[in-house]
Amino acid sequence: MLSRHHPEPTGWDSLPGDPWEQPYGLPFFRGEKVSVSCGRLGTSYWYEHTHDLVRLIFTFNHAQGLIETTRGDCCRIPSAFLAPHHVFIIPPGLETTLDWLNRAEVIILYVESNGLGECEGFQPDLIVRDFRPLARNDPYLAQLAQMFLGLHRLADRPEPEFVEGIGMALASRTLQLCFTRKESDQKSRSGLPPATVDQVTSYVDDHLSDVIPVKDLARKFGLSPDHFARRLKISVKMSPKQFMLRRRMEKVRELLSSGNYNVTQAGQEVGFDDPSHLNRCFRNVFGCSPIAVLKAALLAPGDN
Repeated sequence: MLSRHHPEPTGWDSLPGDPWEQPYGLPFFRGEKVSVSCGRLGTSYWYEHTHDLVRLIFTFNHAQGLIETTRGDCCRIPSAFLAPHHVFIIPPGLETTLDWLNRAEVIILYVESNGLGECEGFQPDLIVRDFRPLARNDPYLAQLAQMFLGLHRLADRPEPEFVEGIGMALASRTLQLCFTRKESDQKSRSGLPPATVDQVTSYVDDHLSDVIPVKDLARKFGLSPDHFARRLKISVKMSPKQFMLRRRMEKVRELLSSGNYNVTQAGQEVGFDDPSHLNRCFRNVFGCSPIAVLKAALLAPGDN
């Protein structure tokens, strides 16, 4: 609850007063757990005094401007550009100046700061994150933001409980994704565990004649496509598509080396019906043609 910092909830206001000098004209919801401004903001300039709330500013479409923060001791923190599709997180204790240069949609959330200092990676300065990869990794986050963007287009204001629920969900999920991913990031930098690489290899080898979308392969191992691709590349030095192609070409080479398959037959075993396509891919992987491997196998002396 924000009883120590917030005035009594008043619902929707056309213009908020102290302690938040909001940009004029944005609808403002003052709630018990979260306060919200959202809408299409025109060119404006506004200043906020320091207070004990965490501020999250979500920018969209053609947003452009400049944000500057200052600590109470007048120590100016480097400014940041207000670019589209970003989230700007302003911890408590910072005075903030925003220079909004053109008309664009924005969501501004005010939430209590309890627990934020315990989040991994938290820093007491202005934090800027690209919202797009966060939303790709968590589709619900994108849906929550889109719901807020639709609020200011409604003729009737939604119920306070509705605004509170969406606001808290959007704020808490954003902060969680930004500040509690240290372990995940460490795993991402270290690659996949060897046992998982073996499982990926076995799965790919069992489906060499199938087209396996990267998103389906990632889902099988409980990871997002981007996360899976990064970690696999660290482990095997190849992207998922390159890795799957190489496994198919290695199988073709194995079949040709046995002398029991011609090029067309070996290609069909791994889903290649076009010999010319197979030839290009094989050359890209091994630097020679598949027919050269077959000839070498046929010319090799027998085991007898």
